[in-house]
Amino acid sequence: MAANCVVRSMTGYGGGAAERGGLRAEVEIRGVNNRYLDVRLKLPQDVAGLEADLRRRVQGRMARGRVDAVVQIVPETPEAPRLEVRSALVEEYLGAARALKRRHRLRGSLGVDQLLALPGVVQVVPPPPMTGEAAAEAVLEAFEKALEAFETMRQAEGGRLLLDLRGRLGEIEAAVARITEEAGRHPGIYADRLRERVEVLTRGQGLDPARLAQEVALLADRVDITEELVRLRGYLEQSRSTLSRPEGPVGKTLDFVMQEMNREANTISSKSEALPVCQEALKIRSLVEAIREQVQNLE
Repeated sequence: MAANCVVRSMTGYGGGAAERGGLRAEVEIRGVNNRYLDVRLKLPQDVAGLEADLRRRVQGRMARGRVDAVVQIVPETPEAPRLEVRSALVEEYLGAARALKRRHRLRGSLGVDQLLALPGVVQVVPPPPMTGEAAAEAVLEAFEKALEAFETMRQAEGGRLLLDLRGRLGEIEAAVARITEEAGRHPGIYADRLRERVEVLTRGQGLDPARLAQEVALLADRVDITEELVRLRGYLEQSRSTLSRPEGPVGKTLDFVMQEMNREANTISSKSEALPVCQEALKIRSLVEAIREQVQNLE
């Protein structure tokens, strides 16, 4: 077993934060199962130019799975929006009011409260956007921290799944050994059973040894499960080899291998008339299904 064997789950979470130039960047990364790699980034407009770089960083660490990353930038001392009075527009309103008074000989005047309520006189000016190298550096550092935490959780979950999968593969191997042992007794049992049935049908008229041997051979061929057992052992070896890789995705490979193992177990169950063999084949199918559910979480 390779000492640096790494099997990763697609599910995980990681968070990171960094501060630069009076700004604080906060990043959260979540991963779930997906057939292909699907990276979704949510960035403030001020650092939207970093999207391609951040996407490449995720792609460099994952082969498949859906990854959602949310980036936020918060000033350490937030600047509040300010109000601005548009003096030029106020002059226009006052001039229009004076003209109306002269033209139509009207009374009255515009007060401050009335002027401030007129459209466009007061506008809210937001704080300046958070741009520059400080914001970009804070986001990149926070993103790397979140990505590292995300990877750590994926590896931890992958390690737990690895132990479970090896245990189930061991159970399948034990079931294959029991089937092999049971199947070794079948030719003699089938020959005796066929001989007894023929003797009953012929009622003591005698048997043709050559014909009986031929029928036994045909029956043995129909119920022979040697090839299926050989393939099952081969798939077990392939599964363990796949899990022992030092690097690289394993989920898709194991899912395919489990489909083939299930097929062989079904064939064994349909061929054999022996209850112990059918029971062991059913157990293998149950274990294979459990493994298939688990490998859906593996990258």
